[in-house]
This record gives sequence, structure tokens and C-alpha cells, in this order.
Amino acid sequence: MNQSDIDEICDAIKCTAFFGTIFPNTDQKRFDDTNYFNRENIFHYRLSKIRFFIGENEGKPLILGLQTFFKDFYGKEYISQESRDDTEKEIDIKDFEIPSNDFICNFHLRAGYERITQIKLKTIKGKELTVGSDEGEEKVLDYINENKEYMILFFFGAYRKSLEAIAAGYIPIKTYLRPTIGFFELRKKYKNKFFKQKIEEKLDKLDEKDKVLFKTCGLPENCFNCVIKYCLF
Repeated sequence: MNQSDIDEICDAIKCTAFFGTIFPNTDQKRFDDTNYFNRENIFHYRLSKIRFFIGENEGKPLILGLQTFFKDFYGKEYISQESRDDTEKEIDIKDFEIPSNDFICNFHLRAGYERITQIKLKTIKGKELTVGSDEGEEKVLDYINENKEYMILFFFGAYRKSLEAIAAGYIPIKTYLRPTIGFFELRKKYKNKFFKQKIEEKLDKLDEKDKVLFKTCGLPENCFNCVIKYCLF
């Protein structure tokens, strides 16, 4: 992949509006995971888990903060700092695991004046997690929740005694996977027994590159995913 392709992919990364409240000249602290997705490492990491720290406010769940986990090409895990005030006692911890063949496509939230009151995440394969309470106003996050065409890459925001502001970075999934889209298209066709049979009948006439491509698309999912990761890396 050349630099112009990488630049085009990076330029396609957008951010939602910054929801919540920023309090200048206070002890409010920021967190930001944007550095995991720049022109030098755009395909090196993926969001693999989000941990939410839950407290309590007047008998209702309170989102104290969060912590993000990323994995690199080799499966090594990178853990961000806990984005929360550790003097505030949590009553629960909620982990949202994201398998290597899945990704977050929808990000819903509710917010009051002083804090983020609820976060709901959903993956392309239907896995969901909701934390917080029904307090506050439901926010409209651009158009990313109207379909499943976008991948959430990272989060950034601010906190004090609780999570007070948050936003997400996202990219069209077709743009992100453009370097490997041919593999996925062929893999889908490979599952059609008639298509597979026709290719196998003339497999000996194909050149070595096409033979390797065809056989790659017939690999078990875990092996196929390793090939895709290698191509992206």
C-alpha cells in the first residue's frame, strides 16, 4: 500500500460531536486514544475491549469513567490509563469485549448538564452493552447510528468525579478495509459450491498467485483473519 492510499484512509477518519461539558480552569482531566490511528500506525491496532467503572448517585448507576484496551497485529495488548477519579468508589465494573472479527458500529449516549449519564454500544454482529441510567437527554451522534456502515476506532473525552464528556472517532468500514476488500468478496463467492466447483475445475490453469489467492479464501476463519491482518500490517 502506498502513502497516498494511507493518507486517503486516514483522511476518512471523522469524529462525532463532543458531547457533555468542558469546565475550564478546573481539575477536569482529558483522555484521548487518537494516537492509535495515525499515518504511521493506521492498521497496527484495533480496539479490543472497553472497561466501564460504575458508581452510584442517588441510587442510580453513575459512569465514573472508562479504560480502553487495544491489540496489535501480534495479539499483544496495550492498556490505556484508567480515565476516572480513583478516589471515587466503584460498585461495579463492566467489560465490553470486542472479538477480532467484530467491531463497534453504533454508539448511543445520554447526557445531562454535568455528566454523561448513559452509553450504549453495539457491534456489527449484534453484541450490545448499556451502562448508566436513563437520566439526561438522548444525543444524536451524526449519522453513524442509522446504519452499520461505520467502524468506531477510538474514544476521547474528559472526567472529574464522573465521566463528563465523550466523543468517538470512526471511519467507513469499506474505506478501512479497501486494501483487502477483494479477499472478502472472493471468500463470499467461495462459499457458493457452484462457483467453487468451476474454479477448482480449472485451478491447474491458473498462475501461482491466483492459486494462492483462491486457497487463502478457503482457509478457516482464524487463519483467514491472520492473512488479512498481515496484508493490512
